[in-house]
Amino acid sequence: MKSSVGILSCPSLLAERRVVIRRLGIWPAVFALVGLLLFTGTIAWLGWGDVIRALERISLPGFIAYLGVQMVIIAGLALAWRLLLRRRYGGSFLLLYWGRMVRDSAGEFLPFSHVGGFVIGGRAIALGGVAFADAAASTLADVTLEFLAELVFVGIGVILLVALVPDSALVLPMSIGLAMALVAGLSFLLMQKGMSRLFSGLAMRIAGQSADAASIGIQRLQSALDTIYARRGRLIAAGAMHLLCWFGTGVASFVAFRALGQNISLRDALAIEALLHAILSTGFFVPGRLGVQEAAYTLLGAVFGIPPDIALSVSLLRRARDLLIAVPVLLAWQGIEARRLQPVSGDLG
Repeated sequence: MKSSVGILSCPSLLAERRVVIRRLGIWPAVFALVGLLLFTGTIAWLGWGDVIRALERISLPGFIAYLGVQMVIIAGLALAWRLLLRRRYGGSFLLLYWGRMVRDSAGEFLPFSHVGGFVIGGRAIALGGVAFADAAASTLADVTLEFLAELVFVGIGVILLVALVPDSALVLPMSIGLAMALVAGLSFLLMQKGMSRLFSGLAMRIAGQSADAASIGIQRLQSALDTIYARRGRLIAAGAMHLLCWFGTGVASFVAFRALGQNISLRDALAIEALLHAILSTGFFVPGRLGVQEAAYTLLGAVFGIPPDIALSVSLLRRARDLLIAVPVLLAWQGIEARRLQPVSGDLG
């Protein structure tokens, strides 16, 4: 099949960003300010000196090990995505690895939410040669499986919380939140049948607003999505890989705590990581979950007997790791988009 490179144009994405920004108005700035205040307040409450002293404990090999675990997790996520693509039209593992890094980096650090990360990640593999319909459909299916696997992981975290700290005040709200998330997960899955406006809109944003994208039509997108969901074996394998990667985040958390000198069990680290994601999901509207992540680590650290300066240091270490990955990825992505703009500029001249 012909490459989708001609369909996915950089100007269309820039137009989408402008539309999104106009619709959201000042709210992103408001949420960012709230997050910054929460971040500053958390550090002020704990004391910056204690946090600095905690961060000074980590060695370069310890940070490299922490970073290495994350790179392995990304490899697992890329494999899960690759399992969903039809072999005939699918990209290479390395292309999916690149697409996954672009998706996560954009969703975490660019100012238009995780949905923007989904769009740019889908564009990344389409620009690498994956057909538009397959890029869009596989992105939707992959996001769905990752979300469902996350619910299982959070459920395990709630079970561990009940077993380890049964009198915690977090048990009830976490249980209620998990039940609500399960309902949302089922709705998320059912909405894809018939390509609801939400999913068709997301798919067309991956394509960009062009005549070629419009000619492909929602029917072809639905056909590609139906093909993915008809392959039960690959769905199960991809879902299992996503769940394994969620457990991998617990291992990464374990490595981070140990690198800071905190004697923590792998079980406690898994519980903290699972419950952390449950809390972070409530702060999706705050850019980068700034402040939300720091407060969540501090809260969960207190529940599991971890000093607040260590808990906050793990959050800062996590941000340093994500930034170290995201900066070169986003710079490379912008370079790719800039090169694609050059012929357009030449034509206009």
